[in-house]
Amino acid sequence: MRRILLLLALAVAAVLVSGVGAATTPTKVTVKLKEFKIIPSVTTVKAGKVTFVVSNVGKINHEMVVVKTIVPPGKLKENAEHEVSEKGAVGEAVVDHGKTGRVTLTLKPGKYQLLCNLPSHYTAGQYIGFTVK
Repeated sequence: MRRILLLLALAVAAVLVSGVGAATTPTKVTVKLKEFKIIPSVTTVKAGKVTFVVSNVGKINHEMVVVKTIVPPGKLKENAEHEVSEKGAVGEAVVDHGKTGRVTLTLKPGKYQLLCNLPSHYTAGQYIGFTVK
């Protein structure tokens, strides 16, 4: 009987330890920025910590802003400065051409857009929808 209880205790401890490790490890999403596209390795992730590793493979500077919004991709309105509203922004990475940056965010379930908000980049097509479940 003691042996069964010991095995059961070890099994429970193993489950608890493995659960703790999984919860603290961020999901990694690699993203390429170029004229005028944002190309993530995935477009859907689970809620929680997400690390975006953002590489600018283009010839000019870009940024990646993560905006939580129900507005469909490509439908944010451009203002007089040729930028879109960043209402709902939860983080960003500004990456010079030829460089790589990273940002780790805690994302809640919902619809997001990954976008470049340098003047006219969004309206040139530098955005993509992103879902957190």
